[in-house]
Amino acid sequence: MAHKCNSSGCGFYLPDKYPLAKCPWHLAPGRGPVKIAAAVGIAAAGFGGGMVYRKFRAYLREKQLRKERKERRQRAASAASEQEQKVRAVRNGAARKSPKRPRKQKRAAPKSKPAE
Repeated sequence: MAHKCNSSGCGFYLPDKYPLAKCPWHLAPGRGPVKIAAAVGIAAAGFGGGMVYRKFRAYLREKQLRKERKERRQRAASAASEQEQKVRAVRNGAARKSPKRPRKQKRAAPKSKPAE
């Protein structure tokens, strides 16, 4: 006899020889298209669903780790460049001042009329 998915409110019947307690939808992590793809992968794998689930979870974990590493590198790079700017400012004696504006050019004086 077929058994139901263990998730509350789910009435999906699973085959007798299905080794997992939950249906592919409730086993799949994520949301939206990612969850749909994972559920299809688990269902397509059939009895190897546990393996597909583990691989997909590993993929998501690696993706998250890559994102965190990238953010950490960016923070470290910005902190290093900020530190360099402070060191340069101290080396120059003070914080940088705003650049001086260029001087206005003098206009040629209007030619005066010759005295009569």
